[in-house]
Formats: sequence, structure tokens, C-alpha cells
Amino acid sequence: MTQKKKKKRKSSTAAAAGGDEAPPVRKCMHCEIQKTPQWRAGPMGPKTLCNACGVRYKSGRLFPEYRPAASPTFVPALHSNSHKKVVEIRIKASQRAAAAGLPSLESVSKDSCDLLAYIRGRE
Repeated sequence: MTQKKKKKRKSSTAAAAGGDEAPPVRKCMHCEIQKTPQWRAGPMGPKTLCNACGVRYKSGRLFPEYRPAASPTFVPALHSNSHKKVVEIRIKASQRAAAAGLPSLESVSKDSCDLLAYIRGRE
């Protein structure tokens, strides 16, 4: 006679605790989106960024002005999902700050202008 092996089912934490609580909702630390095909590592640790923000973070292009279009925090006047437009937004912000006599953003430098010229030259 052969015996069938019984498979053990993994119980969820909520079921093991006896509660009907749903698991905590995961949100991207940058854009606050909740649904993504893959969670990626960011500055706050593993699985803290959505796929889009995680890819940009790893390549060094994750700026505050960047948001995926599907993000609940996306405001077209403040954000873009195109790196070219993000660079333009940052340059305009530094020019406004310079005109107002405020210190410009440290991250916007001559390199950003060169990058924008490079991007425009490729098109």
C-alpha cells in the first residue's frame, strides 16, 4: 500500500492570530502607488519602491519631480514621467530661485543643462 503525503498549508499571520485583519497595504515610498508588477529596493531598504521608481533610483534618475502617470500623487504642473521634462522642470525651478535671489538647487548644475542639451541632440 502506498500512503499519500499530506501537504501542509501555510496559514497567514492574520488567520493564525485569529483575526480578520487584512495584510498591511504596501505603498511606494516615492510615488505612493499601491499596485506594481514588482517591488524594488530603494534608499529605505528592499521592496520599498514600485517598479518604475526602483528602476529610476538604481540608474540615479529618481528626482522629486518624477512620478509615474498612474501615481495618486501625480500633478501635471509639478510632476512628469519623462526624464527630459523632469530636467526642464528642475532647470526652470533653479532659474526662478536665482531670479528671486534664493540659492539654487544643488542638484541642478551645469551638468543638468549639458544633459538636457544631450537629450535634445539625440532627437
